[in-house]
Amino acid sequence: MSDQPRALRQLRRVLRPGGQLLFIEHVRSGDPRLARHQDRLNWLNRLVVGCECNRPTLTTITAAGFAVAQVEDLTMAKAPSFVSPLIVGTAAAPLQAVNPGSVPVARSKAAENR
Repeated sequence: MSDQPRALRQLRRVLRPGGQLLFIEHVRSGDPRLARHQDRLNWLNRLVVGCECNRPTLTTITAAGFAVAQVEDLTMAKAPSFVSPLIVGTAAAPLQAVNPGSVPVARSKAAENR
């Protein structure tokens, strides 16, 4: 789906309270130089593989109402630099109403995926 926020809102809507969302997704780099490179080449990535490589996915997951439990920042080995940053993690549909911006996130920095 090309509308990631809408897709995540739908997932949040259909998951029962406490249901788990497992995710692995290309993301916008935290390095400003690489992020600009991703922006410049995103059109090519969409054309060739139909993927958006520069989305702020973690922010979108929390904005959809999920409580992010764990997330790892990884780099895909042997991939072009503009598509190599990715996150892998879990999020849950809260058991009760939660302000999406107030949920703490456990992050770990993993070594480059080899």
